[in-house]
Amino acid sequence: AGLPLEISHHKAAGRANWGKTEQSIALIENEREAGVDINFDAYPYTAGSTILAAMARRPEAGPENVIVSSVRDKPEFEGKTLTQIAEMLGAAPDEAAQRVLEADPSAVAVFFMMDEADVRRVLAHPLCMIGSDGIPSPTGKPHPRLYGTFPRVLGTYVREERLFSLEEGVRKMTSLPARRMKLAERGELREGFAADIVVFDPETIADRATYEEPRQYPAGIEYVIVNGEIAAEHGEQTVARAGRLLRRSSG
Repeated sequence: AGLPLEISHHKAAGRANWGKTEQSIALIENEREAGVDINFDAYPYTAGSTILAAMARRPEAGPENVIVSSVRDKPEFEGKTLTQIAEMLGAAPDEAAQRVLEADPSAVAVFFMMDEADVRRVLAHPLCMIGSDGIPSPTGKPHPRLYGTFPRVLGTYVREERLFSLEEGVRKMTSLPARRMKLAERGELREGFAADIVVFDPETIADRATYEEPRQYPAGIEYVIVNGEIAAEHGEQTVARAGRLLRRSSG
């Protein structure tokens, strides 16, 4: 059809699939060489997040690898594994999961399903953009990617592990996605472009969000500037509301 293709949240989920990112990336590279406009993105964690009911499709996750992150009217379950909840209830893990779903059919959970080697392989590829896949939630304990994705890349994978350079890490979060999504005058520090700027210390930037306590802002970010207005300063949000809806350019 000649349409561009984006493989979003590229991962190899489930132990039986670990290591298969070598094959998937090779397929992507082959298609690129054949002229297909294909890219992919990923988040820097070995766990994903979706509704708890999805566990029926992923039984291999195991109750010890599933953390309940949001369940209506049952905050005592949030941030705990199904194994821990089962112990609290004096029930088997399957029954504990069922009781959580009875309390809230839309309960959300974090599933540890990926291998770190696959995560690193995907993140390091030049075609890979960085995205959080985080959905803001006023309640519960959401996946830490909501608060920690970008500082985790810069602190862990750039500074500590040297998986790729600082410049490459920034490119994966800024100019690469802006160009891919055809967002005009975004993603670069250039005259005439929107002043979307993050001022950070590459020696101290780090994610603080954990699976148990995800609502923690990162270290090392001094300013966040959105459309030329300071939106965050020294870890505190300002009153600025400078964000706006972005649409693809026709070019």
